[in-house]
Amino acid sequence: MNFIFGTALDNPSWPQPDFSKGGCLWHGPNMLLQWLEFHFGLAGHKNNNEHLRIEQYRQAIRAFLAKNPSPFFARSFQADQFATAANLLARRDELLLAAWDFSITDGIPERLRCIASIEQVLQASPTELPAGFADRFTIVEKKIALRASAIHKINLVEPLELLPYHWQRLFTSLSGQGVEIIPPPLQDRMPDTDLGRFQAFLAGKVGPQPLDHDGTLILLRGKRDTDLGSYLAALLRRNPSFHPCFLIPDKSRTLDEAFIQEGLPSLGIQPASLARPTLQALKLIPNFLWTPVDPYKIMEFVSLPLKPLESELANRIAQQMAQTPGILGESWQVMLGQYFSELEERALKDSNLDVREIRQQYRFWFERRRFDVAGSVPKNEVEDIFQYLFIWAKKTLEQKSNNPSLLMLAEQAKQIVDLLQTLPEKELSRLELERIVRTVYEPAPMQLNLREIGSFPYVHQPNALCAPVRELVWWNFTQNEPDYFFSRWYDHERAWLQQLNIPLNSPADQNALLGFQRRHPVWMTQHRLILVIPEVAEGSTMLPHPLLGDLEACFGSLEHITATDENQLLGRYFDLPEKVLIPFRRLGKPAPFLRLNHPEKLSDRAEETFTSLESLLYYPYQWLFRYHIRLRKSSILSIVKDSTLQGNLAHRFFQNLLLIPDLSSWSKAEVDQWIEREAERLLHREGAVLLMYGKEAERKRFLKRLKFAAWSLVNLLQNNQWRVEATELGLEGSFGGVQLNARADLVLSREAEQTVLDLKWRGGLRRELMIKNEEDLQLALYAHLLPLSTEKVHTAYFIMENGRLIARDRSAFKDITPISPDVNPIDVRERILKKMETTLHWRLEQIRQGEVEIRCTPTLAGLESHYAQEDLLSLLEMKTEDAPFDDYRTLINLIK
Repeated sequence: MNFIFGTALDNPSWPQPDFSKGGCLWHGPNMLLQWLEFHFGLAGHKNNNEHLRIEQYRQAIRAFLAKNPSPFFARSFQADQFATAANLLARRDELLLAAWDFSITDGIPERLRCIASIEQVLQASPTELPAGFADRFTIVEKKIALRASAIHKINLVEPLELLPYHWQRLFTSLSGQGVEIIPPPLQDRMPDTDLGRFQAFLAGKVGPQPLDHDGTLILLRGKRDTDLGSYLAALLRRNPSFHPCFLIPDKSRTLDEAFIQEGLPSLGIQPASLARPTLQALKLIPNFLWTPVDPYKIMEFVSLPLKPLESELANRIAQQMAQTPGILGESWQVMLGQYFSELEERALKDSNLDVREIRQQYRFWFERRRFDVAGSVPKNEVEDIFQYLFIWAKKTLEQKSNNPSLLMLAEQAKQIVDLLQTLPEKELSRLELERIVRTVYEPAPMQLNLREIGSFPYVHQPNALCAPVRELVWWNFTQNEPDYFFSRWYDHERAWLQQLNIPLNSPADQNALLGFQRRHPVWMTQHRLILVIPEVAEGSTMLPHPLLGDLEACFGSLEHITATDENQLLGRYFDLPEKVLIPFRRLGKPAPFLRLNHPEKLSDRAEETFTSLESLLYYPYQWLFRYHIRLRKSSILSIVKDSTLQGNLAHRFFQNLLLIPDLSSWSKAEVDQWIEREAERLLHREGAVLLMYGKEAERKRFLKRLKFAAWSLVNLLQNNQWRVEATELGLEGSFGGVQLNARADLVLSREAEQTVLDLKWRGGLRRELMIKNEEDLQLALYAHLLPLSTEKVHTAYFIMENGRLIARDRSAFKDITPISPDVNPIDVRERILKKMETTLHWRLEQIRQGEVEIRCTPTLAGLESHYAQEDLLSLLEMKTEDAPFDDYRTLINLIK
């Protein structure tokens, strides 16, 4: 049996092995080790057991620490047990590969003594450490020393002296048994071309050289990798005789997608990513174990494309949490009841819907027992959720999906369950649980397109080229390697091991191997090498590849071999793709009016709210788009901003507070105590964001403001003998021939008087100006719609952020600063209502005539000219600025 061995040959290589012929195998370290194990009857070791090895080693470290409390890694282990165990296990494996027997002798360095002592703990343990690569390699090496193998010849891609020492030792042992170890061919014949001279320079045979610009060495530069990919794909399509091999160091699909868009065969690249939506469930489900809940994590979970929760239910939960970030609140229960009621109706027509299973899924995640995030969770609870995830992933994979990420998810969930079962701890903290998940969490490969016939050959690693290639395109020729090597060992530790003839690979050894691998693609190219260098790849600024410095040292200026889409240098050797200029088209300017061809087709609306009525009065185009055509922006399922959340919560606090019957007799201390108690309940259900780690300052500041505002309002009510008549009172009635439906935040009563109070979180200055300019339309309208059970109705705003009440005069509240104390509020209200009604009729008449006004800054001059002959004094004063928070700026050509 003959082998071709290279450190990169566990991955795609070129040329591809010819499996139709026997007797020769292309193997990297893992595949060669597996073959040797099979040959010597040692097969059966698991490859995905690293998580169990780390846990077993962690337990051995704990046993060691029980007798040796202060080793060199004690503080690290205290901070992160799994990470420290993984690091020490890697050191142990490195020493095992170096053939150390872990014996403790005189003069042994302290750190080596600790590792050897932990190894003794492992050997004395009844549970054997699962075999890793180092253990398996050592066993095979011992077998080779006792028994000849069936290997006849091994061709090396990298020189033997540059390989890690354990492979040098193994190949030397095989050579002693008669196996021929063939080094890579020497680079002694180099053509007199730019490429040949650079190859000779890298081999150290010549010094700086002149450039002939013969096209054998080309740098293709561009701004972005996507632009270069599109250009290169078009170039290949126009030049069918140009069929190079590609070196694609990263497993990005940028180039493959460009090929597909251009109609070229797909390379079938399998990118691996930790960001696969399916795998995200692995990191998100532990959040269901803790209280307070993390609404951001729950939102991410229910927004996953594949999850152990029915999609429509998940969508409704996401919409609910976006507005009220918490669980099990009043609106949550209403949403849930409505969903399951609709689900049961749908199940009568769709036998595939299993209502019982969907209920069970919901209860498993959202009605389960939770534990304080500052404490710990029983291990069996953690096992339950990952076992549930494993079963769901397997079931979904078998029944509904052919998604390989689901298989990876099932395997990793099972690994976590196995790891949990080996833990001696009965309870886990949040950080410990996250570390366990991180120990197992691995990128998931995804093949979106199969490799197609006629596709270009490619490799991912420079040393995966096992034979000369005529033409090579080195895609993304940038720095994507580690820029330093950190040695795990001190010099005196290396020296002590060297005395025992136990060499360890040093950073210099690793750098020497990396240097050969960098130069290898250049030596393997025979006719033309194209280096593709983007400034930005995958959204990140790229650094130059180390070989670019060698190029400059060899040739000096590279300007004459640098091709761009502007200098057309590639035109000397290829038929270049044509550049098509996309004509610039202006979107146009906003027109003063939108003309309707058939206004009679607009049906009358059954009712209006104040919000829709205000749009009709001031910005009719918004009223048309939103309420008639029903053009509404898609809901972005994200948690509301802090200011919006605090406003919503403040409304809920005030609504509940004002329903208390004996509130008129409460003191400030009683109000403060009630808010503290209510916060314990309400924040968990509707404002969990404020309970998260790092939000303590915001929560305290919010509750402090709330207490001040609550007492300010209660005190105003007590001092002015007002009692609460209703909160969130529905108001209905006719206005100007239009049926209105509204809701008043707070209605107060006092003998023959009533007050409509509108609660606002912030915006005090704006409300003052509205009252001063007689633009408080909402208050006037609510007073008009209020059932006429009293002789006098007052109106006011209450700003909850600073506890300030804003009113026109002191007739309702004596201890305030009035805005317009010298005017009659009843006369003002009548003027406002009259102008509103006149404006309403005017707007409706415009729409009946097919004219919908578009009011924004660019149309003001046109509107003034249009209305020059009209009497506008009887109307509301129109706005002179763009509509705030306008969703239709693109439709009216306001976007430039």
